[in-house]
Amino acid sequence: MKLDSLLDRTIRCACGQDHHVPVKGIFFSEDALRELPDFLGTYVREPRALLVSDIRTQEVAGRETEETLRNAEWSVEVITLPDPEGGSPVCDDQTYHGVLEQISSPPGVFIAIGSGVINDLVKWVSFTVDRPYAVVATAASMNGFTSANVAPLIQGVKSLVRARAPIGVFAKPSVIAKAPYRLTAAGLGDALAKSVSVVDWELNHVLLGEPFCSFCAGIIDQSERTYLKHPESILARSPDGIQAIFDALNYSGLAMTMIGSSAPASGGEHLFSHTLDMMSLLDRVPHDLHGRQVGIGTLFASALYDRLLKVDRPKFREMPNRIDHRFWGKLAEFVQAQHETKLENIPRIRDRLSAGDTWDQIRRHVLVKAKPPTLIADCLHRAGAARFLKDIGCSRERAFQAVSHLHEIRSRFTVVDLAWMVGILPDAAQEIIDEWLLGQN
Repeated sequence: MKLDSLLDRTIRCACGQDHHVPVKGIFFSEDALRELPDFLGTYVREPRALLVSDIRTQEVAGRETEETLRNAEWSVEVITLPDPEGGSPVCDDQTYHGVLEQISSPPGVFIAIGSGVINDLVKWVSFTVDRPYAVVATAASMNGFTSANVAPLIQGVKSLVRARAPIGVFAKPSVIAKAPYRLTAAGLGDALAKSVSVVDWELNHVLLGEPFCSFCAGIIDQSERTYLKHPESILARSPDGIQAIFDALNYSGLAMTMIGSSAPASGGEHLFSHTLDMMSLLDRVPHDLHGRQVGIGTLFASALYDRLLKVDRPKFREMPNRIDHRFWGKLAEFVQAQHETKLENIPRIRDRLSAGDTWDQIRRHVLVKAKPPTLIADCLHRAGAARFLKDIGCSRERAFQAVSHLHEIRSRFTVVDLAWMVGILPDAAQEIIDEWLLGQN
């Protein structure tokens, strides 16, 4: 199925839901920006655009976008976010309010010039102001281009905000290929998350009756063959490799938009990255790019699934009923709220898992769908992506602290919670870290 066949339509699905796709167009060619004025003219009432970039993306694509629109007689305003001390802009509540304060009057359309942070900020702001937005991508670094989700830090806690997907995505292959490779490798990490996140999603369907859609889960597979079997093509920045990773990220975002949740592409593996980010906020130890951390988290989650498959007759333990307030410090109140919400469902999950042959059925029909850790590790290695903890600047002890607490930060049930219930965690945490994240086989 091609991307274009999914766009700007409502799909009446066998799962019983109607999946609406508000994204009108995805343009991935050297002429992509030339398409921008006519495209916007079709879907935007007033020819006034507000471009938001950072100092790097303004140079890479912002000036050309501005010139293209002005030549088409569009009114253009530009907000270029400066770098804060010691880093680059972040998507948090403070930056969000700072952008809102710079808007004198709502434009006809917002245009994000960039990828992760810039895309999320503009998506969030445009939703608040109730105006459409488009994105000019500068790197294939994350799967948020076509999704309606924003993942900001709000009062220091990694959160999920539902907003609105863009009307269009524009990217030049030459720009994507020339982006710093760390960004492209981060995109691969985000794409790889699907190999375990979809299994988490189906687990919640089986155990809690939450909506699940095989069609939405399946569209993420469209480019999987290329980046799993030929990850070196991404490292080589070959046209096929760059196309595959960019498509994979867009398919992933569309799946989240269609189902109305981040579940297809974000499960227990993402909690590793979110927890490292939150730890960094507390102790100021730098963290790496989201997708690079997610790749390592995917390897950890895959190793958990691998161990769960070998459990024949589990004896279910009680989940920890308290969070570690000393560890979370000023973030404890917000983490506690997420944890308590999840705990409400645990008795129901335990009863379901203990009934009849449910465990055996789940093991044979759900858990087995997770990609094995050998495949994940091989893909990361051959793609030149972050493969070991040292690649993301994370010590063994810091990783252990993260995996010991990451089950506390989100209300959604994941493989991490299942591993706690079965007794794999916390007992095997150090062993998994040593075997898969440090490479001490």
